[in-house]
Amino acid sequence: MPEPRSFVDRPGPGIFDALHGDPSLYFDRGALKLLERDQTSFSHRFLRPFFRVGSRLLVAGIVFIKRLLPFEFSNHDLLDRLGVWFLSRFVSSQGGLLLLRHFIVETNVIAFIARNTGLTEPTLRPTSLDQLTDNAVVVHDLNVYELLAGLEGKDLYQRGTWPLDYSMLEVPPIEATGQRRWLKLDLESGLSCMNIAFALLTTNLEYQRAIHSLQLDESLLGCIAELTGDEAFRAWRPVGYALIVHTNRDVPRYLYGHAVVHEYIHARLLWHARKAGIAERTQ
Repeated sequence: MPEPRSFVDRPGPGIFDALHGDPSLYFDRGALKLLERDQTSFSHRFLRPFFRVGSRLLVAGIVFIKRLLPFEFSNHDLLDRLGVWFLSRFVSSQGGLLLLRHFIVETNVIAFIARNTGLTEPTLRPTSLDQLTDNAVVVHDLNVYELLAGLEGKDLYQRGTWPLDYSMLEVPPIEATGQRRWLKLDLESGLSCMNIAFALLTTNLEYQRAIHSLQLDESLLGCIAELTGDEAFRAWRPVGYALIVHTNRDVPRYLYGHAVVHEYIHARLLWHARKAGIAERTQ
């Protein structure tokens, strides 16, 4: 008579099966499916480590050489064209969808704070790869700086006691397919390549500002916690502190985590919106 199999030998759900079923995970389930496909791809498992190392070495060399030069140079138009071409030809469709979704989700998060504090809202919501032009990447980073600078002197806690407006949180349909791809890199491998071009084709100040913007997630989470009175937002604070400025980072990995944090924020805000809608209907 065969011995019974141990629990660890039994086939069962995997990590993403568990995450899809987790009711405490505030994350859009469509985005989670894209993330699953991205992270279980051949590229993510086998190519990503080499792209990460190569990217860090090349970017370090580019930044070092550019600091020694007696002049600054940048070419945003070329950066835009290279970015659209690379994403269309070398990054998988799910990677492109995740990147476009991040632009929209972060804009929605910033717009939520802006509208509920009387500031100008950002409008950068590209729904196709061809719309990542007109300095979209640079503008994407500037939006958070302009928001936080504009909040100086405002009492967010007092403002958060007013009815909040959640109507800016819609995510429009996104299209990142249609092109014949020569490679289907996962998003993080693609970001490793794009980081090289970004370091080369922006000024030192622009590149540092883009890296430092990743630290401002802590500030955004704090602002939303103050506005909503929901301390759960602070639990997603990235490791470290905003006032300890880091420049030497594994940028693609931090960008990936940055996008995940904003998905958490967006899904939790939508939960608050549904809760507020139910409360209005029952009054």
